[in-house]
Amino acid sequence: MRKETLLSLLSGVLGALSMPGFGFSWLVFVALVPLFFALDRHRGFWPGFAFGFAFFLIDLRWVVSLARFYPVVIGGYIMLAIYFAIGCGLLTALLTWRSRSQAWTWLLLAPALFILTEALRTLGPLGLGFSSLYSALYQIPWLIQSAALFGSWFITGMIVAINGSLFLLLRKRKIRFALSAIGCFVLLAAFAWVPQQVQDGEPLRVAVVSSKVRQEEKLDARNLAILTDRYLQLGEDALAEHPDLIVFPESILPAYILRNETLAQSFADLARRGDTQVMLGTGVIEDRNIYNATALFDKTGEMAGTYFMVRPVPFGEYIPGRRLLETIGLGNWAKSFLPLDLSRGDGYTPLSRFGTPICFESTFASPARQLVRNGAQLLITPTNDAWFNESSELHAHFACAVFRAVENRRFTIQSANGGISGFISPKGTIIASLDGEGVLCEDVVLQTTQSLYTRWGDWIVVVLASLLASACLLFGRRNVQNRCGDETS
Repeated sequence: MRKETLLSLLSGVLGALSMPGFGFSWLVFVALVPLFFALDRHRGFWPGFAFGFAFFLIDLRWVVSLARFYPVVIGGYIMLAIYFAIGCGLLTALLTWRSRSQAWTWLLLAPALFILTEALRTLGPLGLGFSSLYSALYQIPWLIQSAALFGSWFITGMIVAINGSLFLLLRKRKIRFALSAIGCFVLLAAFAWVPQQVQDGEPLRVAVVSSKVRQEEKLDARNLAILTDRYLQLGEDALAEHPDLIVFPESILPAYILRNETLAQSFADLARRGDTQVMLGTGVIEDRNIYNATALFDKTGEMAGTYFMVRPVPFGEYIPGRRLLETIGLGNWAKSFLPLDLSRGDGYTPLSRFGTPICFESTFASPARQLVRNGAQLLITPTNDAWFNESSELHAHFACAVFRAVENRRFTIQSANGGISGFISPKGTIIASLDGEGVLCEDVVLQTTQSLYTRWGDWIVVVLASLLASACLLFGRRNVQNRCGDETS
């Protein structure tokens, strides 16, 4: 049992090293092999749990950076790793519930279960869009083009199938499993040569403001004047590029900009003087509700509209189950952690022609997809990653933007404070990026056509994975019953 545990932990470490932040992306194609060897020797829940605990404990290490604000985060971080590790344990319990495994266990059932596990992990109040295996490949555009057809979880499935093939090659020493691994890799790469039209549409020159304001500084209202001058100067720098649109990061000032006439007028003047649109992130109070919002000023300086965040950050922007906590006497604790919950927007409605998933929303595929379905011709993510203090979260978050671009065949822009700002092409190529303070300016093209994934979403892959997993499990059960019958007779 000790050897199996060490193999499972090794697999978790290798998987984490392949994720954005460490950058050893190619490890993802072999990371699961030790886990599969452990499962071949010791079936059930424990190997998967050990793998998941090591993987999430390392990959989500950036959560610890929040402890400088809330020391309780350390305990929450460990509990979060345990929570997601339980899902991995259930996965391996299902994967190995039969008395002996077959080749299809690793080539078909394992990919299907990993797809379903990653899909389920995004659901509910603790849903997480980070830590999916496919994110390891965000810097290799020619391996991720299938996301425009079937979504990014298809890539996870192929990664697991390659791992399964290599495990079988080492376990059984048969050439057909080497061919299987090569075939899966070639299939994944082949989508780069499948004609997938990227439309020649209306060009737009966009200037992205990237800033490095420490979160401790940004939270202090006494810094309002200094920060206002700092961002307006960055706006002036952006005007020098003669853009059609200037994009500022999420919640740039410790103030409700749209309720402060002087602040609002400053950004409106910026738009008028530059004959450009100006987009910025700010809090908004409306009907006694507080929203995390993106606001757009048109070229005349008039307010063109606001987008309200639909999926706020659990424990960062709202407390899941606050009413229950109040009922059991923990309401004061919840208030000390977060006094008020942010409200949710009504839906994913584009801001003019722009889809603006705010910060956390961009880590999930659904918000960007729904914005494009509703008419967004360009995806823009304003974000504030200064909470995470230059940790690996910056790379993990920017990686998400790459997949949103490919999935929906849209130019995608990220404007970050304390994070990575950049431009990404509809094929996932990082055109320009900046992890620092300054202005990036590039020409993008507005798109109106919709990819297959935008039209159909994840249901194709998730349904197929569900059917495949069910068929494999049923077939395995019948095999077990047949063997038991033969032994009895």
